[in-house]
Amino acid sequence: MRTAIYVRVSTEEQSQEGYSISAQKERCTRFIESQPDWDLVKIYADPGYSAKDLKRPSMKQLIEDVEKDYFDVIVVYRLDRLVRSVLDLHHLLKLFEKNRVMFKSVTEVFDTTTAMGRFFITMVGAMAEWERNNLSERVSFGMEQMTREGKWKGGYVGFGHDRKDGEFVIVEHEAEVLRDMYKWYLEGLSDRKIAIKLNDMGITTRSGAWWTERKIRTALINKKNIGILQYGIRVNQDKYFEVENVYPPIIDKETFYKCYSVREARRSQNGRQATSDYYYSGILTCARCGTSFKGIKARGYKRYRCRGTLMDQCDMPTTAESLIDNKFVEALKKFTFNPSELVLDKNENNNQEKTDNINKEIEKIKSRRKKWQYAWANETIRDDEFQDLMREEQEKEDYYKNKLADFQGSSNQIIDADMLDTMKTAVDNWHLLLDAEKKQLMQIAIDKIIIDIDKDAPKDKRVTIKELIWR
Repeated sequence: MRTAIYVRVSTEEQSQEGYSISAQKERCTRFIESQPDWDLVKIYADPGYSAKDLKRPSMKQLIEDVEKDYFDVIVVYRLDRLVRSVLDLHHLLKLFEKNRVMFKSVTEVFDTTTAMGRFFITMVGAMAEWERNNLSERVSFGMEQMTREGKWKGGYVGFGHDRKDGEFVIVEHEAEVLRDMYKWYLEGLSDRKIAIKLNDMGITTRSGAWWTERKIRTALINKKNIGILQYGIRVNQDKYFEVENVYPPIIDKETFYKCYSVREARRSQNGRQATSDYYYSGILTCARCGTSFKGIKARGYKRYRCRGTLMDQCDMPTTAESLIDNKFVEALKKFTFNPSELVLDKNENNNQEKTDNINKEIEKIKSRRKKWQYAWANETIRDDEFQDLMREEQEKEDYYKNKLADFQGSSNQIIDADMLDTMKTAVDNWHLLLDAEKKQLMQIAIDKIIIDIDKDAPKDKRVTIKELIWR
């Protein structure tokens, strides 16, 4: 087999007996001569170099020759002649294995030509992994401490900000784009539609790329826009914390958290429900079967239909949007004249009652899910209908579970003064508001409107709001 020798000695080791370049060459050469069919083809020497890393002239040449298949075995006097870092050793061993090069230390059992040698290599791999993990923990700790001190950790600053002379500054033309994004989102546009609008306007990201739905979402939920530095978003999420006043804010906190509330509300609805003109979709709920209503158009008029009726699981009639409007405005008037009734539950904000109600909703979801599975198994609904229903139920369950977590230890939740003023304005101008404005109000303020419909009753009494649940 073609064999190569690697020898090395640092400046401090030059005078030590047995470590000289010539002494290492002699021992390695005699060992090669003792092996049948081993032929020495090249010697790599790095006199005066430390083994703290792989940045040595002959070591670099050795690595190149390994990849060029110049030899089959590399021999060293001792392992520490080759490397002193476990990570570097692991790197070299992987390189040797990839190129089918064997490794042998003359004075140690460390080699890849025997089972015992391969065992030691496995141990080295484990040690390398341990060292990498320790390094990762040290880096993570350093990053965490830098964040707590409000210091920049390096990397991409983010759209709307830059870093100059050690300080974060606002990039005004980008900040204006961000402000427009928040404005459009509150007007009812989805992340996807905002991306399309920006691309149509010829506005790109900082790198010149086109906007995508994911990029819009990432930009809008980034708390740096209100001056907050976050730690633990992608990794170390169990150590998440925030540091205030690190960035100059681009928007006010009220706008940011209003957008966040709308986003959370949209998550409980499917994509079309969240941005369609049917502002009761996903919020209007059937008092008979517990499913949501779907917006439909009949003879040019907007109506709502219980989704349970689509699979013959409910007998709730359809109803016109105008009839729901009348009852909803009537309920809003009642609440705005009696703000004490704006409490989210009927028992002085008792959190236990809230928890019980949410658990009941989750049980209803599980029950409905079994119905859909039964209906699908009996081929009374199509595959795509079944998938849509199961996805909707999963989104609802996730929503209620998140809400349940929010209620743990929460204080009384009463509609604040600003929202109350908004509600009063909505009452007075409901029929003048655009559908998008009504949609925005629903997503911010209303969690659920539970209704029943009596198709035989007079029009003004056909719809009954059983319960109005606020966010």
